Amino acid sequence: MKIDLHYGTGVVSLRVPDQNVQEIIRPWQGEQTQDAVAGLHETVAGHAGAFLKDVAGKRVCILVDDGSRDEPLADVLPHVCGVLRGTASVQFLICTGTHTADTPKNRQIRSEIEKACRDAGLNLTRVHAHDCKADKVRDVGSTSRGTRVLVNVLADEADVFLVVSDVKVHYFAGYSNPVKNFLPGISAFRTVEQNHSLALLEESTHGAHPWHPNPEQRNQPLAEDQVEGMQLIARGRPIYALVMLSAGVRLIWARFGTIRDVSAESFVVTDERNIRTVTPAARLIVSPGGLSNDEDLYTAQRALELTRAAVTDGGEVLFLAACPNGIGEPQTLANFYNRLTVPLDEVIQSIRQDYVLYSHKPYKFAVMIRRLRRIWMHSQIPDNLIEAAHLYPAHAPQAIVDDWLTEQPEARIIFVDGANKVALRAV
Repeated sequence: MKIDLHYGTGVVSLRVPDQNVQEIIRPWQGEQTQDAVAGLHETVAGHAGAFLKDVAGKRVCILVDDGSRDEPLADVLPHVCGVLRGTASVQFLICTGTHTADTPKNRQIRSEIEKACRDAGLNLTRVHAHDCKADKVRDVGSTSRGTRVLVNVLADEADVFLVVSDVKVHYFAGYSNPVKNFLPGISAFRTVEQNHSLALLEESTHGAHPWHPNPEQRNQPLAEDQVEGMQLIARGRPIYALVMLSAGVRLIWARFGTIRDVSAESFVVTDERNIRTVTPAARLIVSPGGLSNDEDLYTAQRALELTRAAVTDGGEVLFLAACPNGIGEPQTLANFYNRLTVPLDEVIQSIRQDYVLYSHKPYKFAVMIRRLRRIWMHSQIPDNLIEAAHLYPAHAPQAIVDDWLTEQPEARIIFVDGANKVALRAV
């Protein structure tokens, strides 16, 4: 059997005997007969009544994801702008969290927003990419877990919020969802750092959120903290959301309404479509899904976290992540990559004692590496950098698979493509 897995802008093709393929897992691509854009029009039109009443003559702040995510803004923006007619003014905040604000992709998003607003005849006051360190912030209080919420002051210039959010599983926040557009989206570095320190808790994992319809999936400390932060930021102002699931830049599902209702619905759909139960195998092959999901190691690693339950203790993983941008943005190096290059026990112990932003990444990486025999990595990252992070360079992925089958001819292998949008649970 020939199996193609996304890698950068291309694919890696592997040949494996049928009997050695335990499962091939990919994200939901939508129904073949589904017209998601028509569905988007229907859901916006069907739930616009209360929204239009709330925004008439008001200042509306629209929060959109930044350029680190692939999502179908071209399909979505005309519908968003269409329901903003009749507002006093609109501003768009690009929710970068702690990502770099001024990037080519964020500039492209700005241009797309400005065009959509012109076409709709809106009074656009600004399009601003949040800068967590440079922007002026306001202290709106602290959560019950002690996170001091410092938010971009531009949020003050809103009577109503509308969040546009692509929803998927998230390895420590439960789900990527509209709440995250507030915290971390438009929050200060210090606020994000305090919130993300909760990622070290075992309960801070994928597939759980305090708004989940299933009571058994509501215990999520980090997400609870984010909800409290959002409520402090909103101060009772209405929040609506357009949530969607996408396959790259193709829209496959969308809902529009009050933030809690549509978020909860999106969690159920995500669970049904992109959380899979598997019998763990001793061999796992993981692709984040190609660019932009494997643009750097910092981004690509989440694919390993979301699929780690599928590999047994002492097993091996082949990780296919091109990483043309190397390890990650400069600000992540000291507390992500550099902390991972010391002995694994030291990585874990030091971060438990002294958490700083980004260090949840090496912590979780070290825990996974320590329980496995090897993680092989096929990547554009130089060998010496891969080896320093306790990983094994794999220049020829097919040779790794062939060696596995020579060592254990009956080995069963799980393949995951697009792993940044799926999560695996063990039987």
